[in-house]
Amino acid sequence: MSLLQAPKAPSDTLRREARRIFARLDLIIEFRPWLEYIKRTKHTTSPFILLWETFALGASLATLLNLLGSPSPRDLTIDPDKPDLGLGLPHREKYFTNFIQRVQLLELQQKIPFGEVLRVQDLFGGTPPGFAKVLKTVGRVLHALQDSYPGLFVLPNHASLLREEYIQELLDTERAHIATLRMTGDSAELLSEGMRPMNPCLECLIVNRPLLRQYHDRVLQLLEDAAKTALKEDWDQIFSFEAEARKNAIGAYRSICANYLDLADLLQGYLDDSQPLLASHAQILLNNVSILLTRTSSYSSLLQKILSVTSPADSSTYDALCNAAFHLEETSENLDEMGRLVRTMRSSRIFKGRAFAWRADVDPSELGPLLLDDLLVVDASGMPVQYSVFLFEMMLLLCCTEGPDSRQADDELDQYPVRAWELGPALQRTTPLNLVYAIPTPHLKLLRLSDSTSLELDWIDEAHSPRTLEFYTACTEQYEQWCSALELFVPSVYVPETLPNSARSSVEGGNDRGGVLSEDEDAGGRRRSHARSWSLVARKGPCSESSSLLRQEGCASDQESLLSPNLLPRFFGPGSQEVSPLAINTTFPRGHLGMNEGVGFEVMPPTPPPESEPYVEADPATLLDLTGQIRREGSYPQAHGGFADVWKGVWDRQPDRWVAIKVLRSRLDDPQMERKMNKRLARELGVWKRLDHKNVLKLIGTVSDFGPYDSMVCPWLEQGSVSKYMERRGDILSMTDRLQLLCEVADGLNYLHENLIVHGDLTGSNILIDDEGKAKLCDFGLSSIVVEFCGTSSLTSCIGGAVRWADASLYSLSADDSDDAAQEPPTLTPRSDIYSFGSVTLEILSGRMPYFYIKTDAQVVIEIHKGIKPRRPTNQFVTDTQWAFIQRCWAANAEERPDAEEVGRAMRALHHASLEFRRHTY
Repeated sequence: MSLLQAPKAPSDTLRREARRIFARLDLIIEFRPWLEYIKRTKHTTSPFILLWETFALGASLATLLNLLGSPSPRDLTIDPDKPDLGLGLPHREKYFTNFIQRVQLLELQQKIPFGEVLRVQDLFGGTPPGFAKVLKTVGRVLHALQDSYPGLFVLPNHASLLREEYIQELLDTERAHIATLRMTGDSAELLSEGMRPMNPCLECLIVNRPLLRQYHDRVLQLLEDAAKTALKEDWDQIFSFEAEARKNAIGAYRSICANYLDLADLLQGYLDDSQPLLASHAQILLNNVSILLTRTSSYSSLLQKILSVTSPADSSTYDALCNAAFHLEETSENLDEMGRLVRTMRSSRIFKGRAFAWRADVDPSELGPLLLDDLLVVDASGMPVQYSVFLFEMMLLLCCTEGPDSRQADDELDQYPVRAWELGPALQRTTPLNLVYAIPTPHLKLLRLSDSTSLELDWIDEAHSPRTLEFYTACTEQYEQWCSALELFVPSVYVPETLPNSARSSVEGGNDRGGVLSEDEDAGGRRRSHARSWSLVARKGPCSESSSLLRQEGCASDQESLLSPNLLPRFFGPGSQEVSPLAINTTFPRGHLGMNEGVGFEVMPPTPPPESEPYVEADPATLLDLTGQIRREGSYPQAHGGFADVWKGVWDRQPDRWVAIKVLRSRLDDPQMERKMNKRLARELGVWKRLDHKNVLKLIGTVSDFGPYDSMVCPWLEQGSVSKYMERRGDILSMTDRLQLLCEVADGLNYLHENLIVHGDLTGSNILIDDEGKAKLCDFGLSSIVVEFCGTSSLTSCIGGAVRWADASLYSLSADDSDDAAQEPPTLTPRSDIYSFGSVTLEILSGRMPYFYIKTDAQVVIEIHKGIKPRRPTNQFVTDTQWAFIQRCWAANAEERPDAEEVGRAMRALHHASLEFRRHTY
């Protein structure tokens, strides 16, 4: 069977539409077994992936048309006696082709409104636009079904009462959250009295508390009003997704999350303080701050419950409810992602101090995000021993904890589930960590659940021999958290029938529907009219080990990447990224991961399976790999930069669309550094891929056949850079037009800074102009990688002409500086970008780059050493007010420079003043 993959990098709009369609399909009892089958076999709960996988079966969509009175042909039914669906791509295409033909016939019969012209390639081509057409078609079918089929959507018994309970729970928990906010703020202020200077973590909490109160007070008021109008709640208004107050609240939560571990360290010190009052307030904060950060997650959970007991046919605001659930789930996942990042950075420092008898080629800083750290009893050879267990995205580490007391304390058992921003019990302890097992996550094969406290994990060692570890957990919450985490990595999960229902549901991911429906009958007594075609799929779990192994490795081939790759330690400012001294030989993942008990692994690139099976990547990526699909235009690059060349090319999938390929030039002779640079580059590109803003250039994907590193593929913008644009059109661009461009640059830069991204190379060459004359930022973060791995002995050779725009403090090393100091890479911060924005402002307003009167960059560096800034143009090009703003951006003290948000306001004010001047002048 050919490899089938869901569309990569879907837009927010597409994922939101998938959520809306999924919520409806999950309430149709005839369709629900298809979704349950995919949940069990694909190990995903993402509505987008679930829908694509379900539709890609081909036969699933026929269920909807059967309900509309268009029966499936006899030869296109699935044999219920088959142990698996077993559909290859030709069969899937055949089913989907029949679906398209039947939709067209229903359109002619006026049972479905006319709409998109659907093709087989729209579903199986793996493109977001194609799948968007499929979703629109399914939406039309659902609309027609809803109009013609009363009782289409099946809810649990007493759904209206359950809905009232969930709304009331939302209200009660909101009141409790506001009370907790009040208590937390009071304790923080009392603790800070007399503290000079105030601790930054405590100050962060005090400053952000009013922003949270403002938002949650408004949510509570609107929830109280909504509780009086059942099924008519305005969910978009309640949570104010576009309002400034919500953006401030989300920013406050992110800030508190980023500072949580440092704040916890500070508060822990007060618990041993001789003053009982300070200790009591510290304890209040320790108890409350982590709970406050869970509010977005509880919002998401409660709205999902409300969604499950709400009928689209009865609620006039059902789509708004779907939209709210989507936004809140996204917010919760982003907050968890940040928490994992902070915890991962902290773990690197902890490992550095506690590592004992570790192999030098096992470097925790190279293993991706730390998902869980815990204390588990492990039975590896008939003798249970307590281990510190660390689950990274790329590897599972087991360390023998050497200490006088290895039992878990009661307070450690009370903390489950461990939240993303908290340290688990293993990292909280201080005993040495002796590495015993290191298992790459692609080597995990089977998770076998035996009871509500123990689980077995099968994996393959370097000799391809099967190995087994048995874990024992201390409480149900700990067990459920580990089951959920490990299930993301193993291709197979065996759930015995004797397992308690609570444990089974935590693994199978089933919805809590109160157990009111039988397998063949709905709440209203309606028989499942097409049970024959999917009766096997509807079973609630494997009945034997052989049937449980339906979750073959091939089923996991289409699985999305576990975590987005934007977990970059550099997001949190200079000095936060530490390299562990364990990384003596950082050749992972190619090196040996042998342990002190003879357990070793050679982690080599995975051997592709036979062509009949899907290929399972060891480290799934979110970027589109376009290698072999891009054809370069011409024999030479179209443009050159300080560290890259830009080629023009054609994408085979869209031959009428030009693309730009940015190829980094290699400057490293050290293979080890080359590998590390490749990893850093992949993470940086992952960040770029996730960004979505009108003034930020989109990243389409990467190719590996253009240069020594992965090259970036972006849309080709014929207008080119703003520098070239000014050369061509500078004479006809008015002051107002130039200020409009600067407003767009400021908006793009502010978006990057809101996402904790430092551009690092803001110049006229890295600001592109699209066909509508709008500015788009590109190449953010890439120069910092090149400087980091090239060193600073030749900054201008790495960054090229960027010295004319870059923060002068980065290039102002004195002659007395030591050689070692000169080798330290420059520290790029958001304030460095502000300095560059001042230089870009000068360039766009005057039409000439900074220091245009100096020929070479080396001479520019000499001017910078002397503290000489670029000359001011005449008042005709730059007014006094504009020049004063540029000077603020160039302030020697970085703290005196405005931030990106203030820059945006200033540019809009200048633009408005220019418009008013032109209006009154002409």
